[in-house]
Amino acid sequence: MNSVVPTNIPFTSNAQEASIKRLASLYPCMDVSIIGYSLKNRPIYALTVGCGPVSYMYNASHHANEWITSVILTRFAEDMAHQMHPEWQSWTGGKEPEPGPGSPWYRRLTLHMIPMVNPDGVDIVTKFGNRAWKANACGVDLNSNYPAGWELARAHKYARGYTTPGPRDYVGPHPLSEPESLAMAAYTKATDCALTLSLHTQGEEIYWRYRSYMPPGAAELATGLSKASGYKLEDVPSESSHAGYRDWFIESFNRPGYTIECGNGESPLPISDFDGIYKQVYPLMMVPLNFALDFFGNPE
Repeated sequence: MNSVVPTNIPFTSNAQEASIKRLASLYPCMDVSIIGYSLKNRPIYALTVGCGPVSYMYNASHHANEWITSVILTRFAEDMAHQMHPEWQSWTGGKEPEPGPGSPWYRRLTLHMIPMVNPDGVDIVTKFGNRAWKANACGVDLNSNYPAGWELARAHKYARGYTTPGPRDYVGPHPLSEPESLAMAAYTKATDCALTLSLHTQGEEIYWRYRSYMPPGAAELATGLSKASGYKLEDVPSESSHAGYRDWFIESFNRPGYTIECGNGESPLPISDFDGIYKQVYPLMMVPLNFALDFFGNPE
């Protein structure tokens, strides 16, 4: 398969949009929607593949200088649509899908992918060269803006000097103050996701716990993710352990949520690292699709 997702250039919001439009034209089985708009009025896209009754949510680029994760997830969306497309054509030709335990993942599951949560911030890095920028256009760290221990996160960040808008670690004036985090929370609730997986960089680590929550199946699936990728299971450092998307998801729904720290080095990782990272992360992202129903039960 010749990919239409560029994996050799800085991935701006315009490059992502062009890729998504091309994918939509090639794969009618992929649903493309807009879940909200950034501060600069850039669309936040959702790519949806699959027709099953259980929903999962994969997302990338909460942090601007981790934009390589947007390339990873957009390419993964392409690969998933490519897997589904031949059968989808037979369904639309009159043969209805028959979900069941032995069916391909896309008959049993619906996968929602948000490849670029923070398009304004990504452009600050990829268009204007501000390598240190993690926040959105307003200087708020989107992954510290969710209502899960937000006050504790604010105390940790303020103690380290992050008290005003800036490139990183400012938690915002209140939880979900930003259009990007607000859109993510609303879409997650609307899709009633059984599992979320958030791509970040870097460290080749997997974070899967929040406080004392232990969602059913979370530990077993975490072990599967680690085995598939070679990434280590770790606890989030205390200074970063609250107000993240994963924290909010686990606390709000008591369902498994994972943060995947892709690759090694200093963010932003160079696009030349893409091939090596994708080889590690692709099998990891397939684990929930192929095996998670063993933990969560068959939707039938």
